[in-house]
Amino acid sequence: MQKGYVRKPLLAIFSILLLLWIFIPVYWIIKTSFAPEVEVWSMGIPKNPTLQNFKDIFVVPRGAMAEVAGTYLSISPTIVTPLINTLFVAGIAVGLTMLVSTIAAYNLSRFSYKGKNLISCYILFAYVFPPFILMVPMTIILSNVGMFDKLTGLAVVHLAYTVPFATFMLRGYFLGIPRELEEVAMVDGCSRLQALLKIVLPLAAPGLAAVAIFSFVLSWGDVIFSTVLLNTTENYTLPIHIGFFLWGGEIVDPGRLAATAILAGMMPAVLYLGIQKFVRMGLVAGAVKG
Repeated sequence: MQKGYVRKPLLAIFSILLLLWIFIPVYWIIKTSFAPEVEVWSMGIPKNPTLQNFKDIFVVPRGAMAEVAGTYLSISPTIVTPLINTLFVAGIAVGLTMLVSTIAAYNLSRFSYKGKNLISCYILFAYVFPPFILMVPMTIILSNVGMFDKLTGLAVVHLAYTVPFATFMLRGYFLGIPRELEEVAMVDGCSRLQALLKIVLPLAAPGLAAVAIFSFVLSWGDVIFSTVLLNTTENYTLPIHIGFFLWGGEIVDPGRLAATAILAGMMPAVLYLGIQKFVRMGLVAGAVKG
């Protein structure tokens, strides 16, 4: 009984600390995004909340200046182009990931051949391998094929993030689908590809949804590859665009920075909320089946 009396208060204390650890940064970002310029550094709730910061990141004129600590600094350009670029890159990365990982996972779950275990180990190694180590060879390859500083090239490189994990998750899901369903379909005249498209993929919809969200979030938030592989301002994505709010290592535009961060975080959150049921089902099935 004494242990229970000690354990419950400790759990309550650690739970409160964890909630504060999560809540305080979120509160600060939301509070700052709605605060006028004179209140951005105050800790309390803004007395005169405004939507001006959200408006400015969409309509601020190019070359506009702001006075900060007696110095005039250029204001970050609008978020429109980086937002479109990020959506474009993430969309291509998700599509390619779905295609490649589906074929690879189906191969690993349905066929037996020499070297299959070695390929599985290689894919797992590619997942745990730090992607930033691939920076130099990726840069050389993209330069040689004319895809350096191209959004399509960046999307292809993002497959180093997404394909290995997506392949293993879908493999686990495919293993949970009885082979007999495909065999019956092929007896009825379907080819292997038709059985995959008409039988396996509809049953694997929750796993495919989880893979799509996972791939989108990784591509959406990529900073490392985007910073190295994109040199043209017109091609910058949101993670690079956020750097415009920094000057000499200091945040010079906290209101617009907070508004940009909220909008950047809303897209994955909205997508997840829309299909969270399928994502949970896909993650559980992919983790249990091996």
